[in-house]
Amino acid sequence: MELNEKILKDENLEEVQGGTQIPVIIKSGDTLGALAKKYNCSVEDLCRWNNIRNADQIEVGQKVVIKY
Repeated sequence: MELNEKILKDENLEEVQGGTQIPVIIKSGDTLGALAKKYNCSVEDLCRWNNIRNADQIEVGQKVVIKY
């Protein structure tokens, strides 16, 4: 997976064992599909990384992580 350097410069990265993760707080109007497109991953990846069972049920204020 190719990293988007602009996104990486704009986000608060956290180094974790096995890679880097970007914490994202869900805002009104956000969807996992839009986040997946922005961060060049799949909705399935987001669900797996964040233990989300239903991609349509995310809440404002919820924290999700993007893993690289």
